[in-house]
Amino acid sequence: MKKKPKEALAKGLSLPRDVVFGDFIITLTGNEQVMIENYKGILSYEENQIAVQGNHVVLRIIGTNLVIQYYSMEIMKVTGEITRLEYA
Repeated sequence: MKKKPKEALAKGLSLPRDVVFGDFIITLTGNEQVMIENYKGILSYEENQIAVQGNHVVLRIIGTNLVIQYYSMEIMKVTGEITRLEYA
């Protein structure tokens, strides 16, 4: 299968996918904290689900007592009891 130009460029120059494609960088600490980088915006915010827009995909954080502790243009910290992460 033929690679797309961006994929070939990323591989040829050994560039990380998050730099070339704007992919999420997700750091999950246990089931109580998640740090999300490279997000575009918050789509919904409820106690049991938070939806975050990425470049090409929506990330859903599902759990209980979810709280966005802080967010900036670059990074977001979510705490609570995280039971599942979904891409949609």
